[in-house]
Amino acid sequence: MLARIPHFQFVLSLFTSLALVLLAPSQTSGQDPTWLEEDDYLYRAYFDFTGMAGGVNDTGQGLLFIPLSQDEESLFFADLRGNIFDDSSAEGNFGLGYRQMMNDQWIAGAYGFFDVRRSEYGNIFRQGSFGVELLSIEWDFRANGYVPTLKQKRVDSLSTAYLSGNNIVVQGGEERAYWGTDFEVGRLLKTFDEMNVDVELRGYVGGYYFDNSAPGFKEMAGPRTRVEFRMFDLPFLGNGSRVVLAGQYQYDELRGSQGTGMLTIRVPLPGNGDSQKLTRFQRRMVNPIVRDIDIVLNQARGPVEQAKLQQTGQVLNNITIIDANTVGAETVFNGAGTDSVVLFDGSAGTIDTSTGFVFNNGQLALAGGKSVNVVGCNSGAVASFNYGSRPTVNGTVNTIDVFTMADNSSIVGMNITGGQNGIYGNNISGFTMACNTISGALEDGAHLDGTINGTIIDNTFSTNGTTTDNDGLEIENFVGGSITGNTFRNNDYGFYSSNEISGGTIAHNTAHDNTYDGFTFTNISGGTISNNTSRDNGEDGFFFFGTMSNGVFSNNIASNNHNFGFNFFQMTGGTISGNQAIDNDFAGFAFFGAISGGTFSSNIADKNDDGFYFDQDITGGTFSGNTASNNRFNGFYFADDVSNMTFTGNVASENVTNGIKFGDTVGVGTIISNNSAIDNKDDGFDFDDVAGGTISNNFASGNLEDGFDFDDVFLGGTFSNNVSVSNTFNGYDFIAPIVDGTITNNSAQSNSADGFFVNIFSGANTATFSNNTATQNTAKGYNVLSGTPQNGVGTNTGSGNASDNNY
Repeated sequence: MLARIPHFQFVLSLFTSLALVLLAPSQTSGQDPTWLEEDDYLYRAYFDFTGMAGGVNDTGQGLLFIPLSQDEESLFFADLRGNIFDDSSAEGNFGLGYRQMMNDQWIAGAYGFFDVRRSEYGNIFRQGSFGVELLSIEWDFRANGYVPTLKQKRVDSLSTAYLSGNNIVVQGGEERAYWGTDFEVGRLLKTFDEMNVDVELRGYVGGYYFDNSAPGFKEMAGPRTRVEFRMFDLPFLGNGSRVVLAGQYQYDELRGSQGTGMLTIRVPLPGNGDSQKLTRFQRRMVNPIVRDIDIVLNQARGPVEQAKLQQTGQVLNNITIIDANTVGAETVFNGAGTDSVVLFDGSAGTIDTSTGFVFNNGQLALAGGKSVNVVGCNSGAVASFNYGSRPTVNGTVNTIDVFTMADNSSIVGMNITGGQNGIYGNNISGFTMACNTISGALEDGAHLDGTINGTIIDNTFSTNGTTTDNDGLEIENFVGGSITGNTFRNNDYGFYSSNEISGGTIAHNTAHDNTYDGFTFTNISGGTISNNTSRDNGEDGFFFFGTMSNGVFSNNIASNNHNFGFNFFQMTGGTISGNQAIDNDFAGFAFFGAISGGTFSSNIADKNDDGFYFDQDITGGTFSGNTASNNRFNGFYFADDVSNMTFTGNVASENVTNGIKFGDTVGVGTIISNNSAIDNKDDGFDFDDVAGGTISNNFASGNLEDGFDFDDVFLGGTFSNNVSVSNTFNGYDFIAPIVDGTITNNSAQSNSADGFFVNIFSGANTATFSNNTATQNTAKGYNVLSGTPQNGVGTNTGSGNASDNNY
């Protein structure tokens, strides 16, 4: 029986843990709890574990009974309970009670509880309950009252919405608690003196009444009877233990007949009354309080109320219906007027249009056959509405747009095919385009000219512009609103911003299998573009052919595209962070224009050609925390001059050529610090000429050629505190002349050739080469072929090299 209760083990664990807390010795006083200290302690704390099956719910209950104050004839106690039901609801009961022996025959008791329940629908209910009882060895008399908070709770899963006349209405699902009372009379039916343990049989009869006066909530009233077979002081559990087998039956018109089987096991808690066995009369003092185990709940639907569309908040009244048989459907649509609601029903077939549907301001076009969430205007109850069949609205003329939107208009749930553009708008704001499928347009699935501010959400743009090199969605100037959750697939271009994005959010969209680029942007001067995915497109995942001057571009993913993952032009400001380029045919991230500012951080490039490629001059900006790994060429490649930029905390590992390559001049104001190049197949760091800046605290290890390779003249700047370890060639390779600058405090360890290889210190050099360290390199610690630095000879040290440990 208990196996039917999935959370019963949780109840046991919960109350066992509670007992350990309550019974644990005080950490501050070193004393036991009060009820373990009293010399005249008679009534002991205990756990009751109960499993119930067969009634309204299968239930597991844990009860902790704690005497708080007592003598032989009175007891003040706490009764703490936890209940878990098989419908995933749960309840806690927190009670205090008092019992007093009136004479040698009767015990009078009173108690109060605070109850909290989480229903199966996740609602929280609270109630106060109280009761009185009169007990003797033979008789039980008790009555209880229950007073919950009566405010209704929403149950949206029970809400319903439907078309009533020309209005869409809602009946919201509600859940309420019932106030009520119950009573019972019990009698000892039989004792079994011949048995080795103390056993008795008791029977109870009573009734209950629960009600809530709200419409639709019927009363629950009826009889209740119960029989209990009790065994006390069992040898394997000790004095104070109890096992109860019980069966209960009750009936009311709302729930019908309910038969419940119950098993309760009592485990006494340790105390100085361990050896005492209570008399039958004393045993009644610790009988658990008998009450309804849960706050009584019921569900119903509330009154009919007007609905509004959750997506837009538009009230759904005075509805016009259009289907394939509607004569002059375009005229009917436009004639419905401002702020009207038009329901398109596809039950009669495809709705063809040769002139297109033109919106009024504030007008809603709502598709049948598509479940949409609507909200009760009064209660806020949410329900799903679905009417008729989803329509296909087909534009039969490829020079006419299928729908033309207006300010504050909305189009929801349509299947739109054909036409010049599936949806067109010009300088519109406050509009909503949601849950539509738009396909087969000659040009764009949706084309929005001018300044655009609105919501475009959960649409699918498919196979648009395939003969005209056009797009799933094209927007000219996006200044605010949200473009989220859309899919762009099998178009020529997925998403196209033809002029500027200066505000709003473009997020959680997916572009895949488009002929050319997944996402195309021109200028970005504001807004947030984040968490978009572009994969398996014929060219770039994300293509930028203008300037990024502000805004945030973050946490986007480009994978398996046939050109670049992210193809940028120039950047003067803004933030590019947390993006991932994975397994694209060309570079993961490429910049083909100049960079003069902004932040480029925490981006990842894996399994591309170059991980990060920068084609033009960089004269500012911060590049930090980026990772390039497993790319087919360089991890990072700066092809032109860099100056006044910061490159710090980046990692390049296991790339097929260089980890980090600077292909032209490193100039004044450049900071290259705290970067790592590990296990690359060529050099860890590869520099052309260095004419200024600071290169410090970088780390090269396990690269298959040099840790740091300088291919051209070292003309100036500071190169300090770098570490080169276990590279296959030299730790530091200066193949071209060192003319000026400071090379100091660098370390070369365990490299397979020289620690430091210097071809020549030029004859008129002004360089400082000092305080470097070379240890355990296979060839020379310092291999200087010609010339000497102006400063530093004699300060460079090492050990364990094949030769030339010092310089």
